Amino acid sequence: MQVYYDELITAKNEKITVAKEAVWLYEKFGEGVYTDVLGLCKVATIAEIEEKGWSLTPGAYVGVAPVEDDGVDFEERMAEIHRELLSLQAESNELMDIISKNMEEMGV
Repeated sequence: MQVYYDELITAKNEKITVAKEAVWLYEKFGEGVYTDVLGLCKVATIAEIEEKGWSLTPGAYVGVAPVEDDGVDFEERMAEIHRELLSLQAESNELMDIISKNMEEMGV
């Protein structure tokens, strides 16, 4: 029964992924007309390709998509993550000490 349920969930997730991809494609090319999309695709002319030494590396042409501001202050978030990491490391050290003491008590 669990295997059947897992298969249903997997199939549902795959359909959701396909639907999300279709929405994304429609947002980019909904009118059915090709347009260059920064960071995704670009039609390069022979002159542009020759100018780049005949390199067909996509990154040389498509560029990088602009990053949307998520409203999070990077430095503040990194400081927060660092504090959390230090706290987790301290907790890990305490747990390692407890485990070591327990092992000693068991004679291992």
